[in-house]
Order: sequence, then structure tokens, then C-alpha cells
Amino acid sequence: MESVPVDEDDDDEVNPQGGNRMSRPSDVLGLEDYDLVTLGASLGLCEVDLLTLSPARPRACIASKMQDGVTYLTAHIDFDVRGSLTVPEDACMLVYLHEAGERSWCQGITVESDMAVTLLRGTPTDFMFERGTRFTMVVAPYARFRSRFLASDHADVDMAAQRLRLFSVHSGHLKRAYRQIATQVKEGGDPVMGPIEDLLDEHIRVALASSPEERPVASRGRRAHYQVVRRAERFMRANLRRDIYSQELCQAAGASERGLRYAFDDLLGIPPNRYLAMLRLCTAHRSLVTAEAGRRSVKSVALSCGMWDLSRFAEKYRSVFGEQPRETLTRSSPTEDLTAVEEYDGW
Repeated sequence: MESVPVDEDDDDEVNPQGGNRMSRPSDVLGLEDYDLVTLGASLGLCEVDLLTLSPARPRACIASKMQDGVTYLTAHIDFDVRGSLTVPEDACMLVYLHEAGERSWCQGITVESDMAVTLLRGTPTDFMFERGTRFTMVVAPYARFRSRFLASDHADVDMAAQRLRLFSVHSGHLKRAYRQIATQVKEGGDPVMGPIEDLLDEHIRVALASSPEERPVASRGRRAHYQVVRRAERFMRANLRRDIYSQELCQAAGASERGLRYAFDDLLGIPPNRYLAMLRLCTAHRSLVTAEAGRRSVKSVALSCGMWDLSRFAEKYRSVFGEQPRETLTRSSPTEDLTAVEEYDGW
């Protein structure tokens, strides 16, 4: 194994070239450019860490509505996105996937169109959505969900969490309910969603009535790949500031170089070096968008993410996010002293 940084031979190929992709038109009505921080914040009630795996600027069509303490959101994602979130202690999330691609997954388990996910309070969740994924999400107070669950004469929620988590929706009534929510939210105005208790009752009923065949699980190989990717990601994030070498990454992930590549291709559709390159760019992007205290120059942000060639960083950044790094920082700090931003005017 060569002792070279994992992304040393990345050149200009930040563009993923992995396996099968969903073929989706790029001119879907309502698609807008988003920065990843704003897109993640659209969920409103929890912090979402997003990473684009696509070569073009993140685009999405999102609409949301709040009614009676419940948030309704529907989205069309026009890029491959890797993300993680933790549901707040006082909330739960119900997610219905209208459409999902072959590589989409939740906690390493493949998700498909017409599946639903129940995320209870405090639940940390990893996911990957392939370009073209469409979903509707309902964020409700956990107390209201638990009340309806107990009214269904079942055991405590925590004991049934696995059965609730991910299931195929064969109920025409539940499908129509989520499709109607998506339509009403997209149309705007002042729609009346109907009692949230009705949706909770049907969602819970269908989830608990689903057979083992309707609750997908990951194969042993897939679970192993998921753990390899997670260990590799943790090592990358912890050592992002410096060069990361193939041998140490494999050691941290508990896999051979071939095994590491297989795991990343299976879960994310790109090799580890491409993923690391995108992780560096997206981490820098988040820092520039949030304009963290003490990181007011593009140079300090780039170096903190392990990108030493600043011209190359600027070129890659622009190819993914559609603007120069200094433009992102300037927009994030419109009233600040921009001396640090302009110090390296070419970036």
C-alpha cells in the first residue's frame, strides 16, 4: 500500500463517478440553489449535518407549513446527499418517501419508494438520499405521538421502536394522506391539514401491522460495510486538518484497502478519496457560511480543513458551490470588517 495521502491523487475529480444513478431532469419546477447550512436548517427543529456527493451546486425544492404546533415539510432533492441528524427530545419525525433511488438508505438499510420512517425523540440517524428523492416529513410533539401510541393498546413506545422505524407502506389511506399533505404544503395559502391525531393513528397502525417482510433489514455484508464507512468517517473528521494516509485510514476503519473501497462504493457510490475531498469542501463551506468566530479568512478555513493548495481549493469550491469561497464569506458577514476576506482576493 502506497504511503500517500488518501486524496493526494484527487486532481480535479471531485465529481463522483460511482455506480448506478437515478436519471432525473434538472429543471423540476421550483428547484432552487441552496447552501447546505440553509438546507439543513429548513427542518427547523434540529441540526442537520449535510454533505453533497454531487458535482453541481446543491439544488432542491422545499415547502413547509406549521399548523397547531406541527411542522409539515415536503421536498425534492436534486443532488446526492449524505446527512445525519438527531431528533430533539420533545419531538418525533414521520417521513414518507414518495420516491427514492437505489442508493438511498437510512442507518445503512436500503430505503425505497413508498416507505415510511419513524424517528423518535433523541434518535441519532444517518442517511443518504440519491438525487431525485422526494419525501414528505411531519415533525410532531413527542407527547402527542406517545399519547396516540398508548391509545392503540400496545406496549410502551420504546419497546416497539424497531417495528416503527422503517416499513413499507401498503395502506392506500396512509399513502393518500402523505400525498395530500405534500400537495397542500406546495400549494401554499392557508391549508387545513386535518387533525394530526388522525395521521398519527394511521401511521402507527400501519407500522405495527407490517410484517417482517415489510420491515427491511440490512444483510450481514451491508451492516459490515456501514460500520466500516462510519469508522472511516469518524477518523476523517477527527483528522481533517492534516494529510490522511491510506494505511492509517484502513486501520481505523478495520478493513483492507479493497474492503474500504467496496464499502464506500456500496454505501455512497464513490471511493474514499473522493468522499474525503467532498468532506473537506463541505466542512469549509459550512465554516464560511456560518462565519465562525476566529475564522474570518478564507485561508484559515481552508487550512483547518487540510487544503493547503489554496488556488486548487478555490477552483474545486467554485465547481461545487457555484461561487468563490470569499463570496460565501462576504455574504455571511455583510456588515463585518472584510479585510480578512479580501486579503486573498483571488479566492
